[in-house]
Amino acid sequence: MKEKPTYTIIGDDTEIKGDVFIKGSIMIAGKIEGNVTAGETVSVTAGSVVNGSIRAKDIFISGTVLNGVHATGKVTLGSDSRLEGTLKATRLIIEDGARYSGLCAMTDEEKSPEEGEKNGSLA
Repeated sequence: MKEKPTYTIIGDDTEIKGDVFIKGSIMIAGKIEGNVTAGETVSVTAGSVVNGSIRAKDIFISGTVLNGVHATGKVTLGSDSRLEGTLKATRLIIEDGARYSGLCAMTDEEKSPEEGEKNGSLA
């Protein structure tokens, strides 16, 4: 039997302190003080804050991320987004108005987001 994809929502009135690990996708509308690792997609909505790194297949940012991102697929920085830290991805879309401060590395790698998590870095 095929496993159904999981989609987790962190509401705008929710604050999490600690790392979050999701096999599927996650939409963050609240605040997370910790790293986020997802097997599929991470969406950071406008007004939300992630004070930690994000690792996923695809990452869409409209809010604030303060410690870098690593996507095995695509990173999209929306017009209201703010990203600080290292950005590593195979594809990158930056909308007009997005704010980004950090180093960017484009890669062809196809590793899962969980690989490389052992040392806690985005490398």
